[in-house]
Amino acid sequence: MKHEVRNNMQPVTESKIEQLPSSAKAVFSLLGDGKPRTLNEMVGSVSFSPRTIRNALNRLKECGLIVAKFNFRDARKPLYQLKIA
Repeated sequence: MKHEVRNNMQPVTESKIEQLPSSAKAVFSLLGDGKPRTLNEMVGSVSFSPRTIRNALNRLKECGLIVAKFNFRDARKPLYQLKIA
């Protein structure tokens, strides 16, 4: 099974996602609906601490799976969403 998300023009395979920690998988799955979310919104949706979610977001950004966008409602809280190739 392949995910439709692309990383540097290469399909993201199931094996790449399987190598991520469970917290990163949970955040990836949560963002899979395409709705941008802040860190605080994610804390309310998954059962991990804010620090763990922040680390998961950093791992996903390093892998090129998500992007952080400017939040016009509150510039201190970026919006995270899956990266679309």
